[in-house]
Amino acid sequence: MATEIRTEPVFDALKQPLALIESDERRRAIETYVEAARLPLERAVFDLMSQVAQAVDEKVGNHYRVRLSYRPGGLAVEVDEKTGNGEEAQYSALEGDVEKITIRIPAELKDLAQQAASKAGTSANTWFVKALARAVRNIEVQTAPPPPWRDERRGRGSRLSGWVGGDDE
Repeated sequence: MATEIRTEPVFDALKQPLALIESDERRRAIETYVEAARLPLERAVFDLMSQVAQAVDEKVGNHYRVRLSYRPGGLAVEVDEKTGNGEEAQYSALEGDVEKITIRIPAELKDLAQQAASKAGTSANTWFVKALARAVRNIEVQTAPPPPWRDERRGRGSRLSGWVGGDDE
């Protein structure tokens, strides 16, 4: 089951200070700009929350899988409990097909990976395989663009382009 996160409060927060602007014309121009910037801002919120979801997934990845998906007007966070040793079973079944590779990584990164493996109670090799599997699995999630924006309010005349700023009054 997904937990919905609405992005509307972000836009409400952007609009609140507009009450301080005395000029109705200027306030409307900025409101129009905020609405025009909605899609790029939603994408920025999605990217930020994706980083949070990925960080959480890395920490709880042994027990849960955390995913973030875009929905018009918001985001959905899904947390699935892992059922047993799914990853271990998947890779233990491939014992005969195991390939050996040599990678060169900075010593500091190697130390951090070994510490993480120790905390997870696994060998460094097992930890690397799991981390690589998670990274490969998450590539599709990170590179998938959000679905096209659909908003009934958008239409002719709702787009603003040009310079917002102005005369000193």
